Amino acid sequence: MRECRADEFNRCMEICVGVEAPRGWFRLGRTTAAGEEFVWRHTGFGDWRVRLRVIVPQGSEPPRHAWAGEAGMPFTRALDRQVLGLLGEGVGMTGVCSLLDIPMSELWRYRHALDNGKHGVSADAYAASTAVPAANEPAGSASSRVPDAADPVWQRLVDGSLEIDVRVLGLQMLLSRLRSQAALIADEQVRAVKLRELHRYFVRNERMLAHELGQMSLAEAA
Repeated sequence: MRECRADEFNRCMEICVGVEAPRGWFRLGRTTAAGEEFVWRHTGFGDWRVRLRVIVPQGSEPPRHAWAGEAGMPFTRALDRQVLGLLGEGVGMTGVCSLLDIPMSELWRYRHALDNGKHGVSADAYAASTAVPAANEPAGSASSRVPDAADPVWQRLVDGSLEIDVRVLGLQMLLSRLRSQAALIADEQVRAVKLRELHRYFVRNERMLAHELGQMSLAEAA
């Protein structure tokens, strides 16, 4: 990392990364001319926005790390996955911008690349790979104890009206994050995405959430 600039007024962090040129014999750096500069929006932290400025020496390719992105795209791979996930869930453009705090101009540029085959992954393909059972179908199997995605129990968990004893640290952290976010979300579409995120976590981790699911079943029967 070459430089890090923080704009506290606008809550924006810009990180400048200089990629090292390939080394020769005895790990001696080769002299290379300044190469191309790439700028990508990265995933934020808290209410801070993060922008990566990466300078790549001539003859080298852009890094393949999650904090870097594809040439010509506005987002790093980490943020790219989040955008694709929301689009695959059916969230509208305004909802994606609101949820991820990204400008509409960058999202339109991204969608244009998707629609014209300039991006390696399509939103439809991503949605198919991350699909979860529909709300009116059993979650995972006929014997699954996970309530449907449309069940009110998910809203009750997120708004705190249903309190359960949570033994799994991952679920504790997820619930804490979703509750703090839900308190600031006014868009019903975005709120629905958060509920589906919680439902998806239970579907994927059903075996280790038997204690929590048992309490949810009792709450539904009450």
